[in-house]
Amino acid sequence: MNQFSTGGERLRVCLVTPGQPSTNPRLVKEADALTQAGYDVKVVACKYQEWADEADASFSDRDWSIHWVHYGRMASRPRDLWQRVRRRASKELVGIMGTQSGLTERAFHYAIPELTRRVQQISADLYIAHNLAALPVADRAAQAHNAALGFDAEDFHRGELPDTPENALERRITSDLEERYIPRCDYVTAASEGIGNAYADTLNVEPPTTILNVFPWSEREQDVPKTALDSEVPNGKRSLYWFSQTIGPDRGLEDALRALPSLPDDVILSLRGQWSPGYEDAFRRQAERLGVADRIWHLDLVPPDELISRTAQHDVGLALEPGFSENNKIAISNKLFTYLLSGVPIVATDTPGQRPVAEDLSEVARLYAPGAIEAFSECVAELLASSGLSERALQVARDRYCWEEEQSEFLSVVEDVLGTTAGNDRQGSRENAPKSTESRTESNRVS
Repeated sequence: MNQFSTGGERLRVCLVTPGQPSTNPRLVKEADALTQAGYDVKVVACKYQEWADEADASFSDRDWSIHWVHYGRMASRPRDLWQRVRRRASKELVGIMGTQSGLTERAFHYAIPELTRRVQQISADLYIAHNLAALPVADRAAQAHNAALGFDAEDFHRGELPDTPENALERRITSDLEERYIPRCDYVTAASEGIGNAYADTLNVEPPTTILNVFPWSEREQDVPKTALDSEVPNGKRSLYWFSQTIGPDRGLEDALRALPSLPDDVILSLRGQWSPGYEDAFRRQAERLGVADRIWHLDLVPPDELISRTAQHDVGLALEPGFSENNKIAISNKLFTYLLSGVPIVATDTPGQRPVAEDLSEVARLYAPGAIEAFSECVAELLASSGLSERALQVARDRYCWEEEQSEFLSVVEDVLGTTAGNDRQGSRENAPKSTESRTESNRVS
């Protein structure tokens, strides 16, 4: 099976996300890989964060196009108000009446109806959902256009929230969507083996194919001005580095902060991202109590294609998933692969998700149990005292942990699905796919 149909036209793939491409590098990598393989690729995404607009503009030169749906602050005021009221009312009704097709989708995300209408306007041979909110949308479009359906599970979504009474409704809504839609997919990929196994065990489906969230080697070649790179770390300092869109609780940062007083005075903690409300004040107050307030270095968000070059300026990368939820325990931090491709040695928490990869990287990575501050300090000190780690990290990234290697597995999955669902075989494949107890007609009530 190649990227062309029997009529000689390119096969069409539509990727769907409730996020913005600049906040979903996994989607961007898939879109690039599919385009380079010869597919006709379109992306339907939601525009809802002003700060991500500039980064999204960097994708304007890609060979795939983006079709937008607005919600939140990026939508008109009346639409934003309506979407918020609709979701709140839907959640209340689910709490009273239980999960129901159509109602559950509206309770899960603000813009599923609008996203559904937009995606249905695009005809494709394969629809790939990124994030659970995109899955009902892609499912309906796949049915409308007699196409194949794929889902990329970057997280074990029902396990993202702790199993507590206050999270019971949200977990019930999430579980309902997973149980209804994931068994209907023609394929599922997962960002870690643990996530894939969790879905296979929970939903009694075939184990998803693991596609690690590694990054293209080509991103090392991005040209970033030297003055910008020089400003990453103050002169004479060694940097423990962590990044995310949001700097907040349940990210393991308290471990690094509490360890800082035991490390040499020239070691700083560099944090890139936007502070969550109230967290910066609390974090800096604790830093003051520990006597390390002047060793906290904040860095602004940067375009995705600059991240590798900037990360390479730091000394130790931190992948500090604390294991606060089931998903957090089995996921692999994206940061780990960013550090590796940047040539930066790694300190990672010893969680079931991260352990196999970190042990495979034993030359350049160290594990410690979440909350074990003394062990954290020892790991950092050992890495800072070692030489040649950057070269070893780059070598293993080039050999095994870069997207140029991983994308072949992803493309094989797509080729296999389109090979068995192309032409006259597609309808039969969709009809024979595993079904939930809900009927196809009921699942369509999301527009």
